[in-house]
Amino acid sequence: MNRLEIIPLGGIGEFGMNCMGIRYGDEMIVVDAGMGFPEETPFGVDISIPNFDFLEEYRDDLTAIVLTHGHEDHIGALSYILRKFNLPVYASRFTHALAEKRLYEFDMLDDVLLHRVRPNDVIEIGSFKIEFIHASHSLVDCFSLAIKTPIGTVIHTGDYKIDDTPVIGKPYDLETLARYGDEGVLALLGDSTNATVPGRTPSEQAVIPAFREIFEETRGRLFVSTFSSSLHRIQIIFDLAHEYGRKVCVLGRSMMRNVEVAEELGLLRIREGEQISLGDARRFDDDEVCYIVTGSQGEMRAALWNMATSTYKGIEIGKGDTVVLSARIIPGNEKNISRLIGHLYKRGANIIEEKRRLVHVSGHASQEDIRIMVETARPKFLVPIHGEYRMLFRHKEFVKNHVAGYDDDNIILIENGDVLELDDYGARVVEKHELHKTFIDEESLGEIEYEIVRERKRLAYGGAITLVVTVDTASHQLVGEPHITFNGVAGLDLTNGFAADARRAVAEAVGEMKREQIADRAVFRENLRLHLKRYVQKRIGTKPVIVTTVVEV
Repeated sequence: MNRLEIIPLGGIGEFGMNCMGIRYGDEMIVVDAGMGFPEETPFGVDISIPNFDFLEEYRDDLTAIVLTHGHEDHIGALSYILRKFNLPVYASRFTHALAEKRLYEFDMLDDVLLHRVRPNDVIEIGSFKIEFIHASHSLVDCFSLAIKTPIGTVIHTGDYKIDDTPVIGKPYDLETLARYGDEGVLALLGDSTNATVPGRTPSEQAVIPAFREIFEETRGRLFVSTFSSSLHRIQIIFDLAHEYGRKVCVLGRSMMRNVEVAEELGLLRIREGEQISLGDARRFDDDEVCYIVTGSQGEMRAALWNMATSTYKGIEIGKGDTVVLSARIIPGNEKNISRLIGHLYKRGANIIEEKRRLVHVSGHASQEDIRIMVETARPKFLVPIHGEYRMLFRHKEFVKNHVAGYDDDNIILIENGDVLELDDYGARVVEKHELHKTFIDEESLGEIEYEIVRERKRLAYGGAITLVVTVDTASHQLVGEPHITFNGVAGLDLTNGFAADARRAVAEAVGEMKREQIADRAVFRENLRLHLKRYVQKRIGTKPVIVTTVVEV
């Protein structure tokens, strides 16, 4: 079987849940295992992960998990996939450290084989030979992957931008990428997140002038909230705090963990005595401390939200404080961030966000970065990945219009659940699978089935009706009137006799049923539900959840 299959389980047409299977013959590797933050949050769902049950049919083919970098949308579901499939994992030193901590929290660390790899390491996994190409991004220790297969090389970019002057580490390794371009690349799987943005993505160093001004101007307490994984940004803040005579206090569990890990690995340069605890910070004047805190997305459990609404370990935002939101708004978080900013303003804080000053730059490739990637790799086929569908489409259109040699035949748009087949005759989608997300309750870390979330959504929008009927076991006749309870049903007016009419309609429906329809209780319950559903929908136009109970006497 001389063909390669590319099967995305998540991250295509959406933000988050990045996960992709790459299969040759009877061997499959999985690239990344990320989590997402679903729109179903109001229905008790905190995070979502790919539906790894889909991989059951490939269980005997699975050989390894390869991680491109340590962002949650690429490693957040690692523990869940490893619960189902015991596979070795390959990751960079920082990603490896984050994965270790995550698996330790799930009491899985002793059961998983974690391999640490470095840039330009080459590993062989069955028919696959993989080289790890150093990539620049908003995180550190990130990789693009050159995956050699018997029918050609696939480049998976991971998250990247072409940063010539990163704060930490080296620029993107275009030299290695060009070597593969010279040898010939079958397919390029390219990050599309910023495919709608013209020009080059600014370097991580681009935020330094704005932060320098903020440090110069701020006389009181200074709070900087950014992604806990933004080590370039964190390093800039540490350096400027030192320059302007401020100690640094790091607050928030994920921020403290990442800073600790990065310092242990030598990725963050923190001078002796520069970082202080919250207890020590209280002994300094307001203009002598800079706080780096979690909560840039308005998360209600994060440090900044608690400081803005009550207290966080005895510290709260007050009049005259300066709060810098140094992060982009993740789609779907707009309302949370707006509420957070409102609370900060109520407390008299001065708020600085990216709309006012250049305090954040993206970690993803803009259009000219994409051009550099495509022209360097020179793939036979381009497959846009990582982003909403409009971004995938704009990725395709930009390359078609600005890079010679690419058209509809060799730029292929795929969706989650598609099976993209590449062989000597070309590339085509040969199968399509509908993949439902798996939802996770963040409190219990347990999985919530898709159907349960859908039922919750129906309850939220339509309310619920409980129908109880009593039936004589011998005669199979109705005993007494049906009992109906309404909970949160929109458009319902019980003052106009609707409840009595509904009971009467159910009783009439029972009277029209045949004896065998009533004797089979499962059929009887479903018929009752359908009759009441149609009656309610006809009268008030809503579709509540209807729960039917049959009591036998």
